[in-house]
Amino acid sequence: MNILKNLSDRDRRMLFPAFIITAFLSLLLFVDLPLYKKGVEMESKSLAEEKRLKSIISMGQEYISARNEVDDIKERAFKGEGSALAGFDSVVSRAGLKKRLSSLKPTTSPVTDGIKRIKAELSFDKVSLIEVSRLIEAIESDGHPMTVERISTKATYEDPSLYNATLVVNTVERD
Repeated sequence: MNILKNLSDRDRRMLFPAFIITAFLSLLLFVDLPLYKKGVEMESKSLAEEKRLKSIISMGQEYISARNEVDDIKERAFKGEGSALAGFDSVVSRAGLKKRLSSLKPTTSPVTDGIKRIKAELSFDKVSLIEVSRLIEAIESDGHPMTVERISTKATYEDPSLYNATLVVNTVERD
């Protein structure tokens, strides 16, 4: 401070704006810029966390939707309308192919405690493709969840417009 006392008023007036500018630049360089960089960094982290949160919420909604769908399937699958073989029989009857069903070969395998998977091979003689299509529609619209795993057709020698068809159908039932 002795330096300022030794300076003339004119020199002090010249140094005052330089001091103000130096103080301003020091505040800008050592306080404002680091705070600005931290603010930008926090904003980008905030956006990333917001994106992550939206992803988590979306996954939660997908989980709830899938769980509800599984609950609906379980409710339809196990509503006690009889065995799965009776379900196959009713679907075949609904499609109008009861007389053309030549064989029904079921196999069962356990899935979990109290639930078993039934895989049935349904063979039909001399059916048209429209009748096979009606059978698939009946399977899909049945209350009991069934999936058609495989369909194979072979034209008959007597009438090439008729086919021998084999469908492999999967379903589940309680023990």
